[in-house]
Amino acid sequence: MSDYIRTVAAPVETVNGALAKLKEACPNVSISLRENFGDLVIEIGNDGIDKPTYQKAHRELVAALNDYIYALEDISLCERLFQLLKLRKATVSVAESFTGGGICKRLVEISGISEVFFEGLNTYSNKSKMERLGVKEETLKAYGAVSAQTAYEMAYGLLATGNCNLAISTTGIAGPKSDGTKKPVGLMYIGIGNEEHISVYEYNLKGSRQSITETAINIALFLAFKKLK
Repeated sequence: MSDYIRTVAAPVETVNGALAKLKEACPNVSISLRENFGDLVIEIGNDGIDKPTYQKAHRELVAALNDYIYALEDISLCERLFQLLKLRKATVSVAESFTGGGICKRLVEISGISEVFFEGLNTYSNKSKMERLGVKEETLKAYGAVSAQTAYEMAYGLLATGNCNLAISTTGIAGPKSDGTKKPVGLMYIGIGNEEHISVYEYNLKGSRQSITETAINIALFLAFKKLK
């Protein structure tokens, strides 16, 4: 029998430390890790383990990783977000820049997603950001397309003009070259908002263009999950 813990963007040292404590309490458990661009699946085999001891250690493991967990079963991130959108009777819209439609692609791979997915926009150019989402020209001139302010206005534009109550926006630099500014490759901003509040998150990722983009997609979907949770 196996238990699953699925996480996104959990620091390696946090995961290793928590798993070491589980192994110390239950030396005979088997642990398998599968990671895909920051989306980590922890599979724990617990056959023949003293149940009370294991259950206590498992609870402590979940508590240690709680900030990064989206499921305690073997289910994908998009499927979990879909479940939660339906549960909350929420509709999501997405405005992407450097992720280039990757978030929308992940969403539409889920059967039935039309129940909760209103629209996805690939607002790659500054002109598109201004004309479709209402991002202010002065914002772009003062802060640039890759900025917290632009990510905020992108999410705000979705909420203001679309039939949604959850908005996801992304803007960043995937590389391999920068955008002509002093901003580093891997810098990204993700906007997550609802009718009450829009939050913007900044990350500095390392790796190839694909790695940065795919990791950003996972983080954006996870932050949307957390907003609904």
